[in-house]
Amino acid sequence: MTKQFNAALCLSISLAFAISGCKPKAPVDAAQAPVAGAAASVPAPAAVPAAAPVAAPAAVNVGAVVDLDKIAVISKPVPPFPFIDYPPAVDKQFYSTKESDFDQVQLILGDKLHAVEGRVRAIHFTLDKAKISQFQAQRDYSKAVQDMGGIKVNTAKPHDSAFLAAHGDNQSELDKKLRYEFHTYSYEAYFLPTATGRKWIVLMVSDEAVDVISVEEKQTASSVKIVTAAAMKSELDSKGHVALYINFDTDQAAIRPDGKPAVDEIAALMKKEAALRLSVEGHTDNLGDKARNVTLSRERAQAVVQALVSDGIDGTRLSAAGHGAEKPLTDNGSDEARAKNRRVELVKVAKG
Repeated sequence: MTKQFNAALCLSISLAFAISGCKPKAPVDAAQAPVAGAAASVPAPAAVPAAAPVAAPAAVNVGAVVDLDKIAVISKPVPPFPFIDYPPAVDKQFYSTKESDFDQVQLILGDKLHAVEGRVRAIHFTLDKAKISQFQAQRDYSKAVQDMGGIKVNTAKPHDSAFLAAHGDNQSELDKKLRYEFHTYSYEAYFLPTATGRKWIVLMVSDEAVDVISVEEKQTASSVKIVTAAAMKSELDSKGHVALYINFDTDQAAIRPDGKPAVDEIAALMKKEAALRLSVEGHTDNLGDKARNVTLSRERAQAVVQALVSDGIDGTRLSAAGHGAEKPLTDNGSDEARAKNRRVELVKVAKG
């Protein structure tokens, strides 16, 4: 065999082992949950001749699987977060890593923006430091994710004209939301449904660099202290409105269990103040589709109203409205600022 063929063979074998802890394992039972192990990494590839980038793998028929719950759970073990790593050839001094225990990532599902929340890790490295070509980076990372069971779920790319037109026609803003640095990058969004939760990998490769975003979905309790009934009354009396942070799942209008205490405080206030009438008004940050944000904010306000009615409050004393991102408390320039804008406000309604 030639040296190049030997190198390529070793690369293929090492990739197959990388996603299961770098050692071959016996087949697992289909019902076995993913197991913990060393984080997977793309091995240091041998130098290969430069070649044109390979075509991205075909996406699933997203129109048939919009409900992600209908995609079969991966039966084989998936490496622990962050699932995939730098090539060994990249020295640690050249690592560029951004991590957060809880953050929101916008990605493309089908031809729509889709927000996911949870643990996030984003890595960036240049091809020259990895000593691999664009072709090899695209091929090896795509194969590694697919070998884990990842399903490519985007049919659109960030610079597709139809996708751009459907999401505000502002390319720079859209790129920022997607963390898509340069128009020369490829774009592949992978979904990994596992027995321990949903996971995502976004792969972007250019002729100079590679970006990989790993997300492990999870919920987190609100960092904002619950406002008591007495504090609500004080703000309503002095300002006419009060902002509350009631917890909802991403892109959902169902109140999470840890959001119920805030609703209970509203109910307690309204039971004590029998003449009080409130407009419950939902607000979002500026991420995602504008029309969807308005609808979602209204649905969340309606969910709060329904919860109060279930707590015994007369529905005629309540109304619901949704403003989307139209009335932010602050700019949307950071994660902290966006969190402040995702709120439900109680607005005191004068008798009439």
